[in-house]
Amino acid sequence: MLIVAVLVSMSVAACDVGWGGASVTLENPAPEADSALAEPAIEIEHPLPDADLLYLVRFTGSEGRVRIVTAARLVDGVPATIGLPSVMDESYRARFDSVYYAPDLELTLHSAGRRIGSVILDGTREVPDGACVSTGGGQALLPPGLMPPAYAFAWSADGSGGVPAVREAPQADDRMRTFGPVLAENLLRRGGESRPYLAQRVDLVAVPWPGDERPAMAATYLVNDDLSSESPANAASSLFVLARFDRTRGYFPEWWEVRRYGNGVGREAFTYLEAITTSAGRVDFVARHDDANVVLAASVDQDGDRSLDWREEGACSSIELVGSGTGTPVSVGN
Repeated sequence: MLIVAVLVSMSVAACDVGWGGASVTLENPAPEADSALAEPAIEIEHPLPDADLLYLVRFTGSEGRVRIVTAARLVDGVPATIGLPSVMDESYRARFDSVYYAPDLELTLHSAGRRIGSVILDGTREVPDGACVSTGGGQALLPPGLMPPAYAFAWSADGSGGVPAVREAPQADDRMRTFGPVLAENLLRRGGESRPYLAQRVDLVAVPWPGDERPAMAATYLVNDDLSSESPANAASSLFVLARFDRTRGYFPEWWEVRRYGNGVGREAFTYLEAITTSAGRVDFVARHDDANVVLAASVDQDGDRSLDWREEGACSSIELVGSGTGTPVSVGN
């Protein structure tokens, strides 16, 4: 009997063994990873916004005190979503607030398409809703005698300077009340509403428009709806129109939106809020009313057919976070 013994030294990581003409390679198994020595996972922080932020400003009293909230990014002068994390944890909130609500941060204040002053933040913060951004406090610096609006907008002083202008505050007049219903009936028909004669005006605002002979008008009309109640059970419509004045044509639509909805869901109606001028041109802001809340939306005047270019997304509403204004009302009535 032929006995062949093969001795393999375990101290050798691998070796070749010949056996009857066959070659076999023996290897030690790979060592198991030592979990104690494994590198810890690196937690990646959600980045802060990569552009200037636009703040909604609410005046809280006659002494120029304001509450502010970050509402959007300004990307080439156009409002865009901020890009917040899905969960607003305390770590991100602390980093965000330390930059955008820092004490002595100066912002330029804008209303009616013009700069009207500045805002100096005082470093105070409130958290009205833990799922949303904080709000901040500050002091508005306005030209003597200027009556503050209910709402205004502000952003970084860099690139938005210039001497503050006197804010125009025109009032809705009989010419607007006369032309408005005629214009509304025409636009509602164009939007597919078969009962435009049932439209009721719920909002009318005179809007300063530099360079025009007369102020523009912003009006909201509803068919079978009332913004103070739940979304209607039956078919309804809304019309928002921003109309400029021309001596030969009268009032003509600059921007308009018709929405049709009903069955208790789907409401979408707009009321006018404010205007600013950025590097992209004139930006008009509206309050968008739906079945649940009221959020900001905007249209940018870029020398073409205007439309809704941006609106706040999610459950956080800048208007609701800063509360109701105490200056000139958003709506000046019917």
